[in-house]
Amino acid sequence: MAKKNSGALRRAIGVLGSCVLAAGLLVGGQAAAAPAHALDLPTWDDVQRAKQNEASASKKVTEIEGLLAASEQELDRLRNLASVAMAELNTAEENLSRATEKLQNLERQAEESRKEAEEAADRAGVIVAQMYRSGGVDRSMELFLDSDGSTTDALLERMASMSKATERNTQLSEQAEQAANTADALSQQAESARAEREVLRQEYAAKQQAAAEAAASQEERVRAQEAQQRELQLQLEALKDETTTTVTGYRERLRIEEEQRIAAERERQRQAAEAAEALRRAQEAANSGGGGGGGGGGGGVIAPPPPATSNGWVLPTSGYYVSEGFRSPGRWNHTGIDLATACWTPIVAAQAGTVTMAYWDPGGGGNMVNINHPNGWQTRYAHMVQWASVSGGQWVNAGQTIGFVGTTGASTGCHLHFEMRPNQDGGWYDFVNPAFYIAF
Repeated sequence: MAKKNSGALRRAIGVLGSCVLAAGLLVGGQAAAAPAHALDLPTWDDVQRAKQNEASASKKVTEIEGLLAASEQELDRLRNLASVAMAELNTAEENLSRATEKLQNLERQAEESRKEAEEAADRAGVIVAQMYRSGGVDRSMELFLDSDGSTTDALLERMASMSKATERNTQLSEQAEQAANTADALSQQAESARAEREVLRQEYAAKQQAAAEAAASQEERVRAQEAQQRELQLQLEALKDETTTTVTGYRERLRIEEEQRIAAERERQRQAAEAAEALRRAQEAANSGGGGGGGGGGGGVIAPPPPATSNGWVLPTSGYYVSEGFRSPGRWNHTGIDLATACWTPIVAAQAGTVTMAYWDPGGGGNMVNINHPNGWQTRYAHMVQWASVSGGQWVNAGQTIGFVGTTGASTGCHLHFEMRPNQDGGWYDFVNPAFYIAF
């Protein structure tokens, strides 16, 4: 038992060191990273050189103003992408609904015509049976020839009735045949409607995917375009300034860099605090578990292993920021981690496994998917949009799309609530902090 506890301590210490190192890399990486732009923008050296003579500056001003106008048009186009995709999705859904209704009506009409044909045939059969039992027209004629004049009127009346019955039988037979032909024609129309509905169903599925992709890419591209506009505006202001310096631009750059430095420091402190808390828990587990046997309680703190980049887990979504972290059950709990990102951003399986449930969680999770993994772990994905892309019993690979980010259930905005449990059959206290296993 002591050996296990010492191993937990080593893993926690490894997490602490890795978090500090990762935070250091984060600070350095942010300081060195250069913004990416969709267009070939002028550099600050270009701005300074252009300011050295009025003609060059005027030309550069015209160039940047043109780039700003093009950038604004691109922003309008990007903001319209998701709405266009959703409109196309709604149209496809309406077409599919109409095709389904048409198919159902044709099938109902065909069934009614088949019943009408059967009923007409049954009535005609009854008339034929009655004529057969009465001996038919030939028997009536025989009685007429053998009878005296006193029975002539009665026989003629009977023959007239039989003639009417024959005529009615003919009408019913024709009615039955016509109804049968109508049923066949309606069945053929229903088959064509069924094929048409299948085409519309496939189109609807394609529109679903297009809407999801448009929403997923829109927000990130809009942010990049807006950043590009800010950079262009700074350069334009510097060119129009009569001085030979770019004080305004440099001050803005320094302000942004300072914001990045502060954010990186806060992230470093947060990760260090989490690692220290993990170390404290591991020490408590080591101190309290020295005299115990091999008991298998259903909960308790699980010491995280050293973080690794090849442990088989992948990020369950993209374009996110962590809006709320993990809090252990038993306190004011939050049994997973919230990754805020745009609605319709794809959600993927964090590891290969079998979908055990795709369902609505009345406890606040909204549309959820649970996946059991071969290593005994379980992952849970909450607040999806109206439907999941997978169903119970389905095998999924790591990185395979299982649904899309939404805000169903007890949610106040688009985000993925992601949970991890090392014991598929465990209870409430088996939830662990996903940040110990996946670098968010």
